[in-house]
Amino acid sequence: MAQVVVVIPVFNSAGTISRAIDAALSQNFDGQFEIVAVNDGSTDDTSEVLKRYGGRIRVLDQQNRGPAAARNAAVALSSAEYIAFLDADDAFISDKLARSVPRLASNHNAVMLFHDAIALDRDGHEVAHSYVWPERAHAPSMDEMLMKWWPIVPSTVLMRRSAFERCGGFCEEFKTPGYEDPDLWIRAREFGDFIYLPERLTYYTTNEVRAERMEKYMSSRDLFFRRLRQLYGHRADELIRSTVRNYTNWLSYQGLLAMQRRDPATARVYFARILRRQPTHLKSALRWLRTFLPGPVARALSGRTAGAKLPVG
Repeated sequence: MAQVVVVIPVFNSAGTISRAIDAALSQNFDGQFEIVAVNDGSTDDTSEVLKRYGGRIRVLDQQNRGPAAARNAAVALSSAEYIAFLDADDAFISDKLARSVPRLASNHNAVMLFHDAIALDRDGHEVAHSYVWPERAHAPSMDEMLMKWWPIVPSTVLMRRSAFERCGGFCEEFKTPGYEDPDLWIRAREFGDFIYLPERLTYYTTNEVRAERMEKYMSSRDLFFRRLRQLYGHRADELIRSTVRNYTNWLSYQGLLAMQRRDPATARVYFARILRRQPTHLKSALRWLRTFLPGPVARALSGRTAGAKLPVG
């Protein structure tokens, strides 16, 4: 029986999935492991790419149900004791399992391990020395997870199967990616400690975030907030506030950048998105009005905000 299952949800990832699978197959790991890829209703050449691996991996084809359901389906196909999540556009370094599995296995109080990552852009260029910023480079307490957004991405996580099952897996109400994973990490923390490894054991591909994409995920964010309130009540208030604040800061930053580029129409869209959800946000209202002014007047009124930096929440 495999000790570890590497779980890969795949949706229209024909261009990146081979890199993910090849890296998983190349692990320098003495234990037994298997790879389960779930083709989540892809309409590109993903199916053909997966077929090339033959019996070296297990493949499940299903209608598109989202990454939460795809990961649950992959775990259900295996009986492995440990679950390593891997997204289709990420890749493990060769010692990922060798460095992480013994650490989790040796600490019976721990239910999950996560580690740092090498952050890459879509062209494969390194964009940050560390994905985990210094003040969060430790295993969080439950209280910390209910106060701040913790930088844990699926491809850096190794979880005990027993903890995954006690949590009921990923919540399949989440149909789009982005909030199904913190929802699970928070619930998993109820059942035991986490371990943090400050080693960069995964290549993590960052996605260019556009306002349209962020808006698409708002229903998932709202579901995440509802579940937090149902499960934790007022204990989760600060996490909800900080998540909203980070989204507002990001939209403001993008709007100010657009103003610097002398593109008031685009800036107006970003400020309007803030006002749509926070109608009383005075600073955004003033910035939105400024986008209708003649260029020289708007720039004169911008003052120091033109060089604003994106806050980290």
